[in-house]
Amino acid sequence: MYIKELIVLLFVGLTATTNGAHVCDRSCDASSTSMICEYDFTLEWYSTMSKACYECPSVKSDCYRPHCIAADGFPRAITVVNRQMPGPAIAVCHMDTVVVHVHNHLDNNEGSAIHWHGIYQNDSQWMDGVSMLTQCPIPAGTTFSYKFQANPPGTHWWHAHAGFQRSDGIAGALVVRTKESDNPHIKLYDVDNDNYTMLVGDWLHQPTMTKYVLHHHSSGSNKGESMLINGRGESEEYTINGTTYKAPMEIFSVEESLKYRFRVISNAAVFCPFKLSVDQHKLTVIATDGVDVEPLEVTSLVVHGGERFDFVLHASQNVTSYWIRTQGMADCRNQSQKAILRYTTSPDIPPVTSPLNETTQLNPLNEPNSEQNLFVANLTSVDSYNPKLGGTPDVVYFLGFDFKKVDNPQYHHPEYYPIHLISRNNHLYSPQINNITWISPSSPLLTQPEDVPDSSFCKLDQTSGTEFRACTHVYDVNVGDLVELVVFDEGVTFNAGHPMHLHGQHFAVVAMDKVGPNISTTEIKSLHKRGAIQYKFDKPVMKDTVIIPDGGYAVLRFVADNPGVWAFHCHLSFHLEAGMMVSLRVGDTSSVKNLPSNFPKCGDWSPSKGAATSHSNSLMFVCTSFLLIILRWL
Repeated sequence: MYIKELIVLLFVGLTATTNGAHVCDRSCDASSTSMICEYDFTLEWYSTMSKACYECPSVKSDCYRPHCIAADGFPRAITVVNRQMPGPAIAVCHMDTVVVHVHNHLDNNEGSAIHWHGIYQNDSQWMDGVSMLTQCPIPAGTTFSYKFQANPPGTHWWHAHAGFQRSDGIAGALVVRTKESDNPHIKLYDVDNDNYTMLVGDWLHQPTMTKYVLHHHSSGSNKGESMLINGRGESEEYTINGTTYKAPMEIFSVEESLKYRFRVISNAAVFCPFKLSVDQHKLTVIATDGVDVEPLEVTSLVVHGGERFDFVLHASQNVTSYWIRTQGMADCRNQSQKAILRYTTSPDIPPVTSPLNETTQLNPLNEPNSEQNLFVANLTSVDSYNPKLGGTPDVVYFLGFDFKKVDNPQYHHPEYYPIHLISRNNHLYSPQINNITWISPSSPLLTQPEDVPDSSFCKLDQTSGTEFRACTHVYDVNVGDLVELVVFDEGVTFNAGHPMHLHGQHFAVVAMDKVGPNISTTEIKSLHKRGAIQYKFDKPVMKDTVIIPDGGYAVLRFVADNPGVWAFHCHLSFHLEAGMMVSLRVGDTSSVKNLPSNFPKCGDWSPSKGAATSHSNSLMFVCTSFLLIILRWL
């Protein structure tokens, strides 16, 4: 073992408590002082149902062995941190300093980056973890250490932001707790700990890149096969000596009469929003994307890619076991998963319960706002936010998106197999924002702006959408500007849903509506110009990820007080990889302070003309000198 790795392991051992929890995972009371919280993440390719699982699932206890990742029982290659899925949970107090040493041991010299989803990264913008935007990918065989303050408080998460590593397993919870005196909901629940965090997402039975390539270049399916709750779920059956076995589900134990704070995180791998419900229990939503909201009781809630919701569950029903249900929606309508809510004194048998009658669903997918289907914009923040949000915006950007029938040369060569000559089943429609596909710059835009050629950037004129266009799509705003983003889903090609995520800050969702089956740029601009959009400025819900209704819009506002280069993108992996992203550049290069002078660099390289000229000059000098010697000799 390397000496450095030995020291790391010793340090990890010293900084963990006797029960295995990290010392920073603690009660954040008034006397708590800020801590430096260090973690070691080792990234590698691994496998579900590996040799570490022994006789799992026929011997159920084997499924819980160290390094055994049973998932849904189907063996496949995965990417992991510390041979765990989900990866290690980070739980700290507000304003702790988090340090994560990422050791990239991925095979095939695969680079990586880790994004801290929900963290503002004030004064550490280069730690946002977006490959080729805020940093170079971490090369295989090297270590990169992230360091940032745990701000803001709330339910967040971390995940890879390079290729499909997140979809293949590199993700985990990041919970930033606040002091009890600052917690407006502290009296609403009795229990809040890591045992009640749920990371939920769709699951594939092959590496995501394989699925992506087969779908985008051929006729392969883009649908997943399963869903997982905290990396567990039933799907694949094993028959041994006539007995059928399945991998174990996740189990949440509750004590009768107590109230529990659950934290739900959506790690939608490909397309899956999901509906969450608990049989015979209502859910009291108290926070979304880390921001406290006025309590709202619902029978179910829909969670889209990247979103988080906190809810209180009162264990007030008959003492038995109940199904926790996650049902995929849209392209995942055939995928579902269950977990078990088990009262502590009930027998260890599967539940036989049924769902409550649906009365109120929060955050519906492509349903009009109503008493039964409440838009997330109906939520009310507990705290008052910057009064400037209700003022006149300094800049307004209209961002419309849809799937475009264009000859994207990545998938449809305009000469050999143009989209109009290929059968409908093999069409690959390109998800674009304002008819443009995002292309990452050749060097990170935040840390190496001088190395990004001007020719890389889009000229932001209106495009028709009939011809393919790709470039580095950047919108500039000044530090301190009030920014309004009018984000709309044209809704022409598919009845889809796109969860849009903004890095570096929360935004206020000040308006939201589903206009019809589709909407055009002309229509949304007309609604905006004539004041037909109904705004809400009284404690609007603050989020960093929001679903845009198909054929509708959401109006987002934020004060650009965090300089940097921030990604704004669809959080569905296939759509992001295909280029459904823009970047908001807040301020200029001088606005970002204290960028480390030795920060890693990368980018294009070619033999310089200067080197060639120098070589030529050297050769000329040698030849001239040789000629003079000959002449002198003659």
